[in-house]
Amino acid sequence: MESNAMDSNLLSDLNAVRVKEEDLSKVLAAARKAQQEGETNDWTGILTTIRLFDNSPQQAKAIIFRLQALETMIANDELGDWILGYGTRIMPTIALKAMVSAAADHPLSIINGNVLFEKESFLRRILEFAEPQGKNA
Repeated sequence: MESNAMDSNLLSDLNAVRVKEEDLSKVLAAARKAQQEGETNDWTGILTTIRLFDNSPQQAKAIIFRLQALETMIANDELGDWILGYGTRIMPTIALKAMVSAAADHPLSIINGNVLFEKESFLRRILEFAEPQGKNA
């Protein structure tokens, strides 16, 4: 099978799985707890996701890819306007909720051979989630 066809199938499979903000928040909270308990390595988030969604491997796979895409954007400083302080990763509740909501429902793309979010459309999606929350704050 050709690489482009595999990429297309992977994207179709990942984007077909409905992921909710609550799913991502649940994984992030459990991974944070595992890290606080001393389970700190590069696999903590992946293993946490697999444990939480062991009855739904497609759900776990979609969540892992979405969180990795979000992590890549943060690591590449593409979300600087949404993360306060250089390297502190301290986010206001509205910004964090908007980023997690966007990561849950925004379509994944293949960019330079990696499964990521397209930056500009993802930033617009974060803003769509944040605006109503900001008006109510």
